[in-house]
Amino acid sequence: MKEALGNNVESITSKIESKQLTIEILDSFILHTKHEYGTTHKKLCYAKIERIYRRVLEGYRFGGIKISNNELIIDGNHRYIAYKLAEIEFDVIKAGRNFSDEIRKINDIEIDKEHDWDYNCHADRKYCTDEFLSDPKYNKE
Repeated sequence: MKEALGNNVESITSKIESKQLTIEILDSFILHTKHEYGTTHKKLCYAKIERIYRRVLEGYRFGGIKISNNELIIDGNHRYIAYKLAEIEFDVIKAGRNFSDEIRKINDIEIDKEHDWDYNCHADRKYCTDEFLSDPKYNKE
C-alpha cells in the first residue's frame, strides 16, 4: 500500500498508524488500491468510514461483508473499506443479488465529504457516538 499512496508516504503512514484517517488518505486508498470486489454504489460517506475505521482499530468488529458470486459487495461497503484500510480480516457472507445492478469498480467510487449519512438518518444517528458500543454484541476481540 505504501507505494500506492504517493510522495507523502511517511506522513500518510504515520497518520494511519495514529488512527487518524484523513480524506486525503481515504481518497488515495480508494483510487490506488486493488480491490477484489465490485460495488453497486456510486458514493460512500467519509464520516461513516472514518468512524468504523477508528473503532475497528480499537478492536471492535461489526460483522462480515455480504458478497455475491465472489465479485460484488451486497452489504457492507463502508465496513469493507474500513476493514481493508485497517488491514483487518473479515468474514465473507455469501449473498444473492439483483442482476439488474450495474457492477462498478470501487476505485471509481466518490466519497461524500460533506454529509454524515448516519446523522442524517434518524434510525442510524446512534452510530455517531460510541455509546452504542456498550451493547455486548460489539465486544472487543
